[in-house]
Amino acid sequence: MNFMLQYFTTDLPRAVVWRNFISIGIGGFILTTLYRYYLKRKKIAFNLSMKSFIGNLLIATVLLSLMWLGLMALIFFSFADQYRFSFRNILHNLFPTTAILLIWTLCYLGYHLMRKYHHQEIEKWKMEAEIKNIQLENLKAQVNPHFIFNALNNIRALILEDHQLARQMLTKFSEVLRYALQHAEDIEITIAEEIGILRQYLELVKIQYEERLTFSISADETLLQQKIPPMVLQLLVENAVKHGISSSVEGGRIDVQVGMLNQEILLTVRNTGSLKRKEELEDNLGLGIKNIIERLGLIYGDRAGISITEESPEVVVVINIKRST
Repeated sequence: MNFMLQYFTTDLPRAVVWRNFISIGIGGFILTTLYRYYLKRKKIAFNLSMKSFIGNLLIATVLLSLMWLGLMALIFFSFADQYRFSFRNILHNLFPTTAILLIWTLCYLGYHLMRKYHHQEIEKWKMEAEIKNIQLENLKAQVNPHFIFNALNNIRALILEDHQLARQMLTKFSEVLRYALQHAEDIEITIAEEIGILRQYLELVKIQYEERLTFSISADETLLQQKIPPMVLQLLVENAVKHGISSSVEGGRIDVQVGMLNQEILLTVRNTGSLKRKEELEDNLGLGIKNIIERLGLIYGDRAGISITEESPEVVVVINIKRST
């Protein structure tokens, strides 16, 4: 732009116009290249606050402008006698050179700040994802030992009472355990698969409790291919058996329902029983419920939740998962 204005609107000698063009172009290229080299050699990390960024931007622009004008002065003062140049002529370029360098340094530093921010965000997301994976693995690692301990404890108690029934229970246990191990690495499985393992588990438990336990499982067929964390329903049922059915001489009933309301998948487990005092509830939730709460938070964030209420003579536990669109 400077060249075009001087070439077409002034009566400066063409040699001067071209020298001006070359000095500006070469000077700007050399100075900005040296500036980039300086930043890279110093390994500037661009971890700047907005205040520091503005300060560095202004300082760099002023210094580069003065150096640029100094370079131009060295070139033109060699022709001062021939073309009557003075330092005032050089200062006339202070504003345009400062404006050009301000734009350049803003673009350059701004680009690196944005790239640094972008890389930091990616690393942050990667770290958060890795932490979530580790936490999920730890939580899933708790599930199988918890289930195995309960089942083996029940089989041990049953062996003393009925050898044949204990054998049937051990067979069912091996089937459930094999299925659980197959999905040990899965973050989610289909509701159909979860119901399949749940039905086997309840049949296993019924061998022990016989007539003291009745159960039902119902699910909306349109939701069978929707995905949920593995063994959440089984853990709810385990909790229902431990805190509801086993504590009653008469036993009770467990009803499992899978449905949808307002774009939320509802996993409901009802069991005969009652809640303890509110202040004791958290201490008596058991590993299963606590495990579910943590897994829901890690996988779905605020798109999932769990509620525990008493609707006498039943305790109702509902997991709600907002279906992704």
